[in-house]
Amino acid sequence: MFVDIHTHNICKEKDVVSILHRDANEFHCHCGMDLQHTFYSLGLHPWKIKEYSWSKDIDFIEKNSIFNNVKAIGECGLDKLCDIPMQLQEKVFIAQILISEKLCKPLIIHCVKAFDEIIAIKKDFCPRQAWIIHSFRGKPQQAEQLIKHGFFLSFGTKFNENSLLATPLERLFLETDDVENGNIKEHYKNIAETVDVSVDELVLQIDRNLKLSGILF
Repeated sequence: MFVDIHTHNICKEKDVVSILHRDANEFHCHCGMDLQHTFYSLGLHPWKIKEYSWSKDIDFIEKNSIFNNVKAIGECGLDKLCDIPMQLQEKVFIAQILISEKLCKPLIIHCVKAFDEIIAIKKDFCPRQAWIIHSFRGKPQQAEQLIKHGFFLSFGTKFNENSLLATPLERLFLETDDVENGNIKEHYKNIAETVDVSVDELVLQIDRNLKLSGILF
């Protein structure tokens, strides 16, 4: 089974599973009533935070993430390049950490130029649930630091090859969030060639990583 851990498009091939990201303030359908074989991550992206309504969005996330087809909380996190004040970003991020811990679901993290802050928050909370940095494009030193602190790294189709090689396979996920209509099977093939394993080996390892992180299908 090929798993696209973070995407905006459903692949209808039988051997592909897609986890669709939805922001709370854009997702108006009831998760539990949606298509049986559609899986989601549900969260509030730092770009989408609105000071007057973020608490209602958090309530929506907590209420609707109880359903089995919501596999993760997020994406959520910190972004120093967006206009939302960092203090508010941190407050909203922490609120989603608490939901992740309460519901025992992993956290999908968006991070731009705030890895030190994310690591510090993780140290403070000592979360039991997996934290996954999505679309990681940082340098190998950043990858090694994040791995040291227990993060998983999810790589899109645009990535630093040396960072990929510095990431243990048991801490790896793959996604197509960074391209429109991305092909996750081709992405698996490209990654497998880069890290010098077979596609079958990579499929099996990522399946183990899913179970380890608490994402079960």
